[in-house]
Amino acid sequence: MEEHNKAESILESLQGLRKAEAPDFFYTRLLGRMQNEMEPVRKPFLLLRPAFITAALSVVLVVNIFSIMKLDKLPATKAAVQQDKPASIESFAEAYNMNSATVYE
Repeated sequence: MEEHNKAESILESLQGLRKAEAPDFFYTRLLGRMQNEMEPVRKPFLLLRPAFITAALSVVLVVNIFSIMKLDKLPATKAAVQQDKPASIESFAEAYNMNSATVYE
C-alpha cells in the first residue's frame, strides 16, 4: 500500500506542471546579444570616413582650380602643323604646346 501511495503522490505532483514560458521578446534579445558577441565592432577604415573624403575632395578641387587658372594664362599658339613643312618632333612639340612655358613655371 505504501508503494501505491508513493506512486499516487508522484503522479499528483506531476499534474500541476505547466510549460515554462519565457518573458516577452526574450528570444529577440537573446539573438541580438549573440550576434553582437559574434561580430566585433569595427570602426570604418580611415579612407572611408566622411572627414577624410571631404578633405581629399577639397584638395582635388583646389588643384583643379589652380590648374585651370594657370592654363588660361598660357600664350596662344600658332596653327598646329604647317603644310609646307614635313612633320617632325619639333612640329609635334609645338602643336601640343610642349616646348613653351609649362604650368609649373
